Amino acid sequence: MTRWDVIVVGGGPAGSTTALLLARAGASVLLLDRARFPRHKACSEYLSPATTPILERLGAGVLAAIERAAHAKLYGMKVVAPSGVAMSGRFASDRSDQRDAPPRPYSFAVSRATFDMILLRAAERAGAVIREAVAVEDLIWEDGAVTGVASRSGDGRRETCNARVVVGADGLHSVVARRLGLLHTSPPRRIAFTAHVAGVAGVEGMGELHVSHRGYVGLGSIGEDVTTVALVVPLAAVRGRTQDFRRGFFAELERYPRLAGRFDRRRLVRDVLATGPFAQWARRPAVDGALLVGDSADFFDPFTGQGIYAALRGAELVAACLIPALEVGGPVASAGLEPYVRARRREFAGKWALERLIGLGVGWPALTERVVGRLARRPDLADLLVGATGNFVPARRVLAAGFLARLLW
Repeated sequence: MTRWDVIVVGGGPAGSTTALLLARAGASVLLLDRARFPRHKACSEYLSPATTPILERLGAGVLAAIERAAHAKLYGMKVVAPSGVAMSGRFASDRSDQRDAPPRPYSFAVSRATFDMILLRAAERAGAVIREAVAVEDLIWEDGAVTGVASRSGDGRRETCNARVVVGADGLHSVVARRLGLLHTSPPRRIAFTAHVAGVAGVEGMGELHVSHRGYVGLGSIGEDVTTVALVVPLAAVRGRTQDFRRGFFAELERYPRLAGRFDRRRLVRDVLATGPFAQWARRPAVDGALLVGDSADFFDPFTGQGIYAALRGAELVAACLIPALEVGGPVASAGLEPYVRARRREFAGKWALERLIGLGVGWPALTERVVGRLARRPDLADLLVGATGNFVPARRVLAAGFLARLLW
């Protein structure tokens, strides 16, 4: 039986980037994913501005491939309150007091079917072995440590593979996280329904977020006149089955003041996909022989659109920890993974707090009205907040008591 240095479960951005970096460093890496690529994912498909430097650091022609593919450039974000009042924040603006500037004045937006393929093939060129249509069903344990995975291929063939460490990068419904028993959830819990629609009226170089008492809608171009549209609603609305959100997708969009009349349902170019519920994270992202990265480790709410950035940056932190740990030889125990745990906390703690705060606020329409109204009058504050959600302004700047007070008074 082949024993790998690393088995990566999941071929999305977190898994492919982890595999790419580790294989490039000389590790033997096996990546398994239940899907066949290319495949679509329910996602905002937004790469925040701070994602661009990571793509540049990856090399392997990744950023160039994105620029050659169908994509859009977004220059900021617009948020619309239930009444229709709107604020706009730009990534690069001379009207703000930003001490931090984005690497470019725009972010990329690209279909996950394209983006994931670019990363997966880059990992393969770096030396990672990729096996598609292979579902990981369980973890292999020995003396209290994870030592491999048990999988089943599309033709029903079962196999066990051993590794010095297993990386769970298999997303929101991570098998690895569930088998480790680390998952924790809390309100507010929401479900997202996403689609690709052509010819959406009024779409410009800004992402849009429209809030109502029913939930919220996010939309943004991904190039070639196609827009990703995401409808996010409370989990209770789906469990109660008061409405079929897939069938009534366009009717629901019409309920939002600044979305009515902008969609032609005949121009749906990708079926409505669902994902969630959100507000889920691991109590600890690492145990003896295994760790979690990306959505497998945490996913609070898609409103801020930080998922792809967190996946790529998290993969860099995994590689920084595992490359020296693998040089020691033998299984990688939890002590060897502690640098990853600490680095992840330092990197993401402020972003977790900001995501939770915004997620709670979006569920309180009166508060949304007040904050959006305030930001509409203070574009400098809007730029700063959008910079924080774009990951190039430190979250601590908008979590400071003085900034939060200015949002309300």
